[in-house]
Amino acid sequence: MAMVAARVGVSKQTVHYALNAPERLSPATVRRVLKAVEELGYRPNQAARSLSTKSPRAVGFRLLPTDRESQSGGILASYLYELSLAARQADHAVFCHAAATDEEEIRVIQEIFSTNTVDSFVITNTQSNDPRITFLLERGVPFVSFGRPWGNAMSDTWWVDVDGAAGMEQAVDHLAEHGHRRIAYLDWGRPSGIGDDRESGWRRAMGAHGFSTRDLAVRGSDDIGSGRQLAGRLLDRKTPPTAFVCVSDTVAIGALNACRERGLVAGRDVGVVGFDDSVGARVVTPGLTSLAQPLDLAARHTVRLLLELLRDTGAKPEQVLLRPSLVVRESTVPL
Repeated sequence: MAMVAARVGVSKQTVHYALNAPERLSPATVRRVLKAVEELGYRPNQAARSLSTKSPRAVGFRLLPTDRESQSGGILASYLYELSLAARQADHAVFCHAAATDEEEIRVIQEIFSTNTVDSFVITNTQSNDPRITFLLERGVPFVSFGRPWGNAMSDTWWVDVDGAAGMEQAVDHLAEHGHRRIAYLDWGRPSGIGDDRESGWRRAMGAHGFSTRDLAVRGSDDIGSGRQLAGRLLDRKTPPTAFVCVSDTVAIGALNACRERGLVAGRDVGVVGFDDSVGARVVTPGLTSLAQPLDLAARHTVRLLLELLRDTGAKPEQVLLRPSLVVRESTVPL
């Protein structure tokens, strides 16, 4: 910092303001300082800053057990990567902790927060009436949820989420443009705010187009075998659907398998759309049309909300709902 100050001809306090409170300086001074920072390759020392502020400048993040069959998307792993990048740019680190259940995560949160290991948390994989949200709110522990607090008052929590309903509307609109009218929805079997949200988008879009949804929503588990069975049962009906929108890419890959077993070509005979734009969607044949979550943007918003919350723990919670984008591949548009 002293070297930057000497290069510009200002005090170290001015350098501090340029990096941490630029609104206190003139734009010209900020530009001069930042130019010197870039030229000298200056980076703040996070360990030293933590000592001086008595803040760990770290975000707690839970690592979930990997279910290889139902977690083909790797969404949380990709989100963690983007979160780590965004946190580093904000001079924070991400402290990962393992917990197999929500109850175990609560115990871990108590331990690492009480020892000043982290100053805030990001929670993921939110469930209806999530006990972690109740615990964190009651104890005033700073956190942002990646995923809506299903079953809790939405306005009481800082959260970032992806609009699954809007995504499913895009999927139905896309299939309708390609002539499909009987569009089935393949869902998870367990009660789920995420699944219910995505199903609501499918129903809303089907109604907007004047399409019937009767007997076209079926539920199973989040794995390829279940998707294959669900789609197969529908395809074997006297009047089968001509397309499927699926709650996940995992289920959608199962639907592709069911089509293949019956001699149907996805994209030509049947349309199939997944959700998450996972690695599987990109490598399966035919390529799977899928809804991509803007994970980089979600991570940046998460860190922004965390910083605002840490600056003012009494601030009114903010919520961010992001729109996914449809990535079109051969499963809905033939080569």
